[in-house]
Amino acid sequence: MLALLTIAGAALAVGGRVQGGVTVPTAVLDSQQQVTVGAAQHVRRAVRASELDLGQLAAGLSLAADTSHFDGQLKDFRKRYGRYQAVYVLDTNRQPVARAGGQPHPERVPERPTGAGSSDALAVDRLPVVIQHAPFTYSDGKRAVVVAEFDLASLKHAFDAVLPATAWVVDARSEVLASTSGFTAFQKLGRAELRRAAAADRPAVSLAGGGSVDAREIVASAPVRDGGRTPGPSWRVVTARSVNTVLLPETQARDQAKLAALAVAAVAVAVFGWLYVMWLRPLRRLVGDAERIADGELRAGVEVRRHDELGQVAGALEQIRLRLVKAASDRTPVH
Repeated sequence: MLALLTIAGAALAVGGRVQGGVTVPTAVLDSQQQVTVGAAQHVRRAVRASELDLGQLAAGLSLAADTSHFDGQLKDFRKRYGRYQAVYVLDTNRQPVARAGGQPHPERVPERPTGAGSSDALAVDRLPVVIQHAPFTYSDGKRAVVVAEFDLASLKHAFDAVLPATAWVVDARSEVLASTSGFTAFQKLGRAELRRAAAADRPAVSLAGGGSVDAREIVASAPVRDGGRTPGPSWRVVTARSVNTVLLPETQARDQAKLAALAVAAVAVAVFGWLYVMWLRPLRRLVGDAERIADGELRAGVEVRRHDELGQVAGALEQIRLRLVKAASDRTPVH
């Protein structure tokens, strides 16, 4: 038993030494940076696609004869894409004339916009959204603007390739707009290494943390804006992946050492359980029987449940008990 536990302890010690010497290859860091850049591109494309979709909706609304035809188109649009908290049309007095979804927020829309556009991330009902708008004319030159409140929670699909890393979309102040994990909207990134990554002006990757492999992580960031004709919002995507989730020779050796230690510990527990059931518990029962006989308690017999050495001892105790009972009865006078 002691030997088994010693082996398990040695295996765990080997695992601990492996943790301290983990080296993450450059290829792993580059891969994390690439998937982060890809996620930033997905975010930019999603926002841009939403602007184009809203422009198509504006073109469709421009064909309507009056505002009574707006509601159906707005409802179909919101249902089709599923990424808007609200879609509505404002007249020249900034009054809603049709809507689908939540309450309109005309105060967040630019006055008399001359073209389509998007706001930066705003808090609407304490949730991060982007206000997108597209002006149009209908029915003999009447002016209106269609507005869509783009729900940034819908950006989570952009992070599929990032998993198992955690990803955040942050604004220029490092405030969180969306994430693959739980977050509070517009709260700053919690850890200093994440905030440093968010402040970088170009794609970056680094190895953060120290000590054991469980405390180290790969942190990468990439801007959503690409500097082209449609640069996108001034956001960044930040990702963090624990080195513990990367298949490295060192971590594999550590995991194998832990697995071996667990296996040895399981064997030790099984052996101890077998010894207890097969030997220790019967021995305790025999000790109790012997003490009872020594104290003169002879009424209860000694059960013989086995045919091995312990059974022979139990049988011998029973013979002793019977002889003591007979001797006691012989000494008792008959009246």
